[in-house]
Amino acid sequence: MSSDLAYSFGRNVGLTEIEISGTFANYFRAIEPLYLGIFLKSAWIAAVVTFLCLVVGFPVALAITFAQPKTKVWLLLFIMLPFWTNLLIRTYALIAVLRTEGYVNQGLEVLWGAVAGIGGLFGASLPAFEPLELLHNNFAVVFGLVYVQLPFMVLPLYAVMNRL
Repeated sequence: MSSDLAYSFGRNVGLTEIEISGTFANYFRAIEPLYLGIFLKSAWIAAVVTFLCLVVGFPVALAITFAQPKTKVWLLLFIMLPFWTNLLIRTYALIAVLRTEGYVNQGLEVLWGAVAGIGGLFGASLPAFEPLELLHNNFAVVFGLVYVQLPFMVLPLYAVMNRL
């Protein structure tokens, strides 16, 4: 640990060599606009994910707390079920759901076609369906993080509420 701290006061002199010179240049680089912007965006996303997990997780934990004992077991099982699957597999499943040709856009396309069909009966026409871009943006990051972190919000909230 102490050598890692010492490396932060050094500079690269080669591919694998660090000269510990006592410089604060690395710390000044950390507050450059590029890095500061990345840090602030990360903090903002963390705050949004925490808020969304609380908004979704609190009612779920409350429902589990006041559920019948037999139902409570099933609800807790559904909350813990994602822990039994590797995170990488769950991430690829989210990609399959959110991609341009994914299940969400396929469902929206079916709804769009139904609405266009009903509108056609009344003489109104809708433009062709344009799939939503749900991947490779901030929405996908927040959605994925909420999906992964939600059980970590629900289970502690449930544990606390169950003791009250």
